[in-house]
Order: sequence, then C-alpha cells, then structure tokens
Amino acid sequence: MIKVFHICFGVGAGFTVLSFALGQIFDFLGLDGITDIELDADWFGFGISPLKPVVLTAFLTVFGGIGTILTNKGFSPYITISIALACGVFISALLYRFIIVPLHNAQNTSAVAQQALIGHAAKVTLSISEDQMGRISYIVYGNTYSAPAKPYQGEHLQVGDEVIITDIHQNIFYVKRR
Repeated sequence: MIKVFHICFGVGAGFTVLSFALGQIFDFLGLDGITDIELDADWFGFGISPLKPVVLTAFLTVFGGIGTILTNKGFSPYITISIALACGVFISALLYRFIIVPLHNAQNTSAVAQQALIGHAAKVTLSISEDQMGRISYIVYGNTYSAPAKPYQGEHLQVGDEVIITDIHQNIFYVKRR
C-alpha cells in the first residue's frame, strides 16, 4: 500500500514541478497556444472538477502524502485510505473554490475584445505626434489599462488630452481628439 501512496505523491509533485518548468521555458521562448478545455461540473454544490489538471494534481499529492505519513505512523490500511481520500477531496475542493474559480471569474470579467474598444474614450499619458508614438490610458469595467498610441490623422496630442480610440492595428491604438 505504501508503494501506491509513494507513486501518487511522486506523480502529483512531479507534474507540479514539470508544469512549472515547462511553463517558464515556453513563456521565455514565446510559445503559447489555446489549450484550455472547459470540462467543469458542479458536483454536490462543491464545484470540484476532477478533470482539471491542477485539481487532480493537488488530490494525488495530498492523497499520497497523507497516506504515506499515516502508513508510517502504523494506522490500519482502511483508516489510512479513508483519511487520505477525505483530505485529498477536501484540499482539492478548497483549491478549486477559493483559487481556481476566483481566478477564472477575474479573467473573464476584465478581458475585453480590442475591437470593442473602438469609440471608447481615453486620455493621453505620453505626448503623441505624427512621427512619434505615445501612450494612452483607458478604463474598462473599473480597471485602468495603458496602450501605445498613434494619431489617427497626424495631429499632435499633448499629455492630458481627451481622445477617442478610432482603430487598433497590431496592438497599436489610433486615436483622435475628442
């Protein structure tokens, strides 16, 4: 039984380290893709989705760790498995409810499509001229964002000028005086 707990703990901890390392490498290399698949369920009001890798990894790590500790302390296999399962489910539920769900909600509420910003008001934070890119700031859903900007028709815009976003190409915002 101890071997099962060691394997669970090793797989959980190994996956955590591997995903962290690969995430850092891919971020450094600029490799990125859309790989998020929504397979969530709301089981018994807990909202635990065993199909989310982070939740499954947390369960395996806690189950293996608690199982190893209790086995080494001399608890019976039935008590060990019961306590390890309960702890794994409990920690996974906490992780999902208080970390995964709030992060998912924050990501969905603050993101806005760039094309939806056309016609949105902004303020110049770094002077903009025909031959020099500047910077604007704008507010969406109570969050302030900053973006590089160029004048729409070659006009000169000073810091503090109110502008309207007229177009966006390659993450450069084109603006005109309001």
